[in-house]
Amino acid sequence: MNTRRITTGITILFIGVVLLLSQLDTISFNWAGIFRYWPLFIVLAGIRMLVPRDQQIGQFVAIGSTVVILGFLTYIGLSTPKEPLLTQLLKSKTLGVKYNDDPNDKTNYTTEKLNVPLHDKIHSATLNLDLGATSLRNDSSTTSQIFSAYNTSKEYLLGVTVHGESTEKIDINLKGKFQNKDFNSKNNNTFIALNPNIVWNLNFDVGAIDAKLDLSPYKIEALDIDAGATSLKLKLGQPLATTKISMDAGASSIEIMIPKNAACRITSDNALSSTDYEGDFLKSEGEAKSINYDTATQKFDFDINGGIASIKIRRY
Repeated sequence: MNTRRITTGITILFIGVVLLLSQLDTISFNWAGIFRYWPLFIVLAGIRMLVPRDQQIGQFVAIGSTVVILGFLTYIGLSTPKEPLLTQLLKSKTLGVKYNDDPNDKTNYTTEKLNVPLHDKIHSATLNLDLGATSLRNDSSTTSQIFSAYNTSKEYLLGVTVHGESTEKIDINLKGKFQNKDFNSKNNNTFIALNPNIVWNLNFDVGAIDAKLDLSPYKIEALDIDAGATSLKLKLGQPLATTKISMDAGASSIEIMIPKNAACRITSDNALSSTDYEGDFLKSEGEAKSINYDTATQKFDFDINGGIASIKIRRY
């Protein structure tokens, strides 16, 4: 019995079957999730070297260990949810990011939860997010505050400043920075909560973050995204009269979900072929709009600029 030939054949068969089933969308296999267990292949090679090749027990041990390890990797690949590479890097303990401390920044930073109190006269607000190397998530809606935010890591600090444009509108600025030059990015999650009764203008000036935000409960008047290497997933509710969404991004992966029948127009200074969108659209040079756009009283206007690597507009 040629043990090496059998174990190699089992491994190749395993890879081929998983790839085939993944292509047929029969299974969802997280290849990136099993890479962290690559030392198992060194263990397997060591077992093959130690067991006697000329004895049947050694052959069974080599074949059995191959089957067990591949079975374990199958379980990991099937049970671990897929995540963007950026998300996995942000969860890594060894992620290295430059520490920048602006001496002119007068923001007071803290590890405590930040709250912007509610005032009865205020009906609209602008939220400016200046964050990097963190995961951004929703906490929940808040009706007792206008806005709140906190971070789960003691090494990442948040600071907020508030400016009143008038008695009815305010500007909220949320910034983040690292407490030390050498920091551990594990569990570095920033959570924000917005008041659903306020009309919001959102400005995301972000770099190297993984953001998953359900904004569907909120009244979004405008959304401006200026992003670097970012993984961004947003879910929006029904638009206002016109909800404007501007995107200027580099090597980013952006997915935005909008209601099924929401009117939508997409304009871009780059090829619309780089944008993946669902629904019936009328297309012209540099523009695509849903067939109900001209007659709708509520609509989304997307303006896409820059070298966006991947942008998807989905319906729900």
